[in-house]
Amino acid sequence: MPSRTIFKKAAFAGSLVFLFGAFFSVAAAHAQAVPSPTFLITWKTTGSYIPSFYQGKAFPTYGSKITASVELISSQGNILNLSGKTIYWYANDNLIGGGAGVQTVTFPPIGDAPNSLALRVTIPNYNGAFLIHQITIPMVLPKVVLLAPYPNGQFSQNPVSITAIPYFFNISDPSSLSYTWSVNGQNGSSAENPEEAQITLPQGTQPGTALSVALSIKNPNDSTVATANTNLTYENQL
Repeated sequence: MPSRTIFKKAAFAGSLVFLFGAFFSVAAAHAQAVPSPTFLITWKTTGSYIPSFYQGKAFPTYGSKITASVELISSQGNILNLSGKTIYWYANDNLIGGGAGVQTVTFPPIGDAPNSLALRVTIPNYNGAFLIHQITIPMVLPKVVLLAPYPNGQFSQNPVSITAIPYFFNISDPSSLSYTWSVNGQNGSSAENPEEAQITLPQGTQPGTALSVALSIKNPNDSTVATANTNLTYENQL
């Protein structure tokens, strides 16, 4: 009798262990099945000039500021509440902000352009999980594009007009930049409209005459410079 009782107790205990183990396995499997929320990090740059018609993004440059924001999106597509969650922000591994509910930070570009900045967000305890996400933000140098709308670089009108379009300077008005034009090595500029070069050819200019047009733009506030050049050919009739 005692041995039978011991066997029943052991069998009962074994059943409890099995049931507990089965429950634990089901619970763990359920926890693993819950997908992690998705990070949505957005950013914008202020203090980096782009023309009004440009549909692209203003990239960080010297003297500009980056403002970044984060949201967490559930698997059902809902925005999750982060107001009480601790959030840390890092740029190139440097801590730039953080605290409870800090979903937005503003900071200057870190490092020399042209380069890329690694922006990382961590949430150390989101319902017991450590969440982390990183994006890359390009940093650029100022540049200038010469608008010379002449097919194959050939023109017949006189004078010929070329327009400078600056990008990514730390300015709000392109007229604040200093423009230095040159044509075939000869410097010249227009005080009335320095963003445009009007080139008048002398009478009797022969077809096939080549023009090498170069431009250097400088921001007098921070000494950043951008250059560009284009080659044109005069044809009497096109």
